[in-house]
Amino acid sequence: MRIVPRRWNAEVMAMVAVLVVAGAELLVLVLATPGQRPVISGVLLGSAAAVLVVFGEVWHVLRRRDRRRRPTRGPGRSGEAWFSAEALEGFPAGGVRPWLVGPDAPDPNRFYAAWVLATHGRDVRWIVQHLDLPEEAVRLLVEAARECGGAGG
Repeated sequence: MRIVPRRWNAEVMAMVAVLVVAGAELLVLVLATPGQRPVISGVLLGSAAAVLVVFGEVWHVLRRRDRRRRPTRGPGRSGEAWFSAEALEGFPAGGVRPWLVGPDAPDPNRFYAAWVLATHGRDVRWIVQHLDLPEEAVRLLVEAARECGGAGG
């Protein structure tokens, strides 16, 4: 049975570092004379507090930076709703009609969802992968969305 993880991620490395530092601190406290223990304990406590403050600030900065880079998943900044009555304006109903007939035809709501995602900038591959629609139909929707100006240009 293998106990060590195959890949040492950051959490495992941090846990090992904390255990090593805690062990070293206990060893220092045990080897120190009784008169030196309060001073050493104070230094160790202060160091731990400083490390905690620095770690918290770095974590906060990295999260803020990551949040700025991540694309928005909700409605646009102008307050528009993704699934409003105006969301289907320009939907190429005639173009997707051939895929809506037959016994194995996809649900029309998936085409509407694909349209809304296309108007908000999702590409063909992403929509096909997540909505399981025919690539030709999704390509038609994405191109129509671009012509309407809904996909960022």
